[in-house]
Amino acid sequence: MEAVRDSLVPYWLRSVRIGIIVTILTIGALLVFWAAPGHGPVDPVTYGAVLAGAVIGVAVVRLLPWERMFEGRLGVWGLYAWSCLDILLISVAVYGTGGGRSEMYLVYGLTTVFFGAGYPPKGQAGLLAFTMGCYVAVVGLTGWEIGAAVLLFRLAMLSLLALLTSFLARELMRLMAKHLDALRESQRWADLLSTVAAAGRGMTLDHARVLDVVVDSVNHLGFEASNICVLDQAGETYRVAHPRGIPASYAEGVHPADRGMVGLVRDRGETVTVGDYAELADAPAALRDEGFRSVMASPILVEGKMAAVLVGGTRATRRITPHELEAFELLAAQAGLALENARRFEEERRAVERLAELDRLKSDFLSTVSHELRTPITVIEGMGLTLQQRWDELDEDTRRELLQGLNANARTLDEIITSLLDFSRLESGAPRVAREPLDLEPLLGSVAGRLEPLFEGRGLSVRLRGPLLVEADAMLIERAVENLLSNAAKHTEPGARVLLEAYIEDGTAVVSVADDGPGISPDDLRHIGDRFFRGGETNTRRTKGLGLGLASCGRCWRCTRPGWRSTAASGWARASPSACPCSRPSVP
Repeated sequence: MEAVRDSLVPYWLRSVRIGIIVTILTIGALLVFWAAPGHGPVDPVTYGAVLAGAVIGVAVVRLLPWERMFEGRLGVWGLYAWSCLDILLISVAVYGTGGGRSEMYLVYGLTTVFFGAGYPPKGQAGLLAFTMGCYVAVVGLTGWEIGAAVLLFRLAMLSLLALLTSFLARELMRLMAKHLDALRESQRWADLLSTVAAAGRGMTLDHARVLDVVVDSVNHLGFEASNICVLDQAGETYRVAHPRGIPASYAEGVHPADRGMVGLVRDRGETVTVGDYAELADAPAALRDEGFRSVMASPILVEGKMAAVLVGGTRATRRITPHELEAFELLAAQAGLALENARRFEEERRAVERLAELDRLKSDFLSTVSHELRTPITVIEGMGLTLQQRWDELDEDTRRELLQGLNANARTLDEIITSLLDFSRLESGAPRVAREPLDLEPLLGSVAGRLEPLFEGRGLSVRLRGPLLVEADAMLIERAVENLLSNAAKHTEPGARVLLEAYIEDGTAVVSVADDGPGISPDDLRHIGDRFFRGGETNTRRTKGLGLGLASCGRCWRCTRPGWRSTAASGWARASPSACPCSRPSVP
């Protein structure tokens, strides 16, 4: 009602202005009436007093601070006083111009229409009763010079005029109320759109910033509390992110995703509203105890999958309008798009970093390959030229020594080229794997015995917990174990211990090589199994290699899927190839 009354203030102010204008025009008409011939008997004193009173009244009304009066309640009472004074002046004018025979009674209709249009029904009835009473009193004071029928007819006309005025006033008030509701609705919708637009402008590629903007925007929609329930990968549990106005006991825990508002949204796949949260049987007790009533939740989709749920609630029961529902869903949709963009941006950033890393690895690889190839080629070329140019000058032992060095470097060169060719075939995705029944125990023992000279000054232990009958490619298993052992020999200090171990675990054969050497730095650990990657600084490495040995061991020889598993326990660093169902050694 207060808002409706406030909306009537402009109307009342306009009515005052029109009332002043009409009063001035009426005074002019009365002056013309007095000056024109044939107006009948007029008491000059009374008539003059009426005109003077009307002029004074207009002046007083014009000077009153109506706007300030209408902001309080004096304005309405001022209108009541004005209307009563007008009726009294009209009654005096009727009295001075012939009483019951005077045509001045028609001016009563002006006050009935003008003032009645702005009054409530009780005020209209009071105005009509006061008008009738004044007119009947004037007729009585002037001797009842008109018949009862004429008096009743005139009073009936005033009543009908008051009724029509009341009808028009009610219709006007109804239209104004609807206009006010429409204005409020449009302002509310504008506020909602402004909130959604501001949220859109505030969303960046920063994941945390996006969530902050969303929950703050929910509060701007009129909700006391808000949060985002972020689901885990399986969609079975969720954590509360960026809580606003909810208890810490709820915000800090992990909750099952099949209960409460999150459960309803997950089951229905759409926005859900609850009028009385306390009636939700599986709602978290911490929220029920807080007294939340009206709650709304909407899914946040990322790449077509529900990744989170946006929730807003109030402790007071409120009606959630369709516009608020739409704005809430827009916020959830914006959050989903923003999170998707942030995720893609992060993936692209990582891809760019990975490309830069690969470019660095490529440069490092080219440098390494050039060095690794140049060394044996230079030796081969030097020894060959020596043999060619000084064959006759050299004794038999020197020639044999040079030939042995030439063959050794040729084998080194062949090993480098073989490694490159093997990895090239692996990368092509089409290596041939000959899977056959195989006993790992003699194969691993043979590899360890053949490579034992590499472990001079180190302790190589073999622990085979058999039986180790598997189905695998013997050559590839041998190559992988050889790479692991030679890598351990290269990168451990004298006195280190190296363990080759094999055992059956859950129906699968596990072959691992462990050592208690210096280990691998955390920065390099994540690159284990990457092709061409070698740890440490390029210029300070003490060992040779192309960075392909562990990359070959850490890939499936059939499907070429990369992967590596590295653990540390009891001072031992353990590395073993990742498991792949298509070519992993398995127990038949």
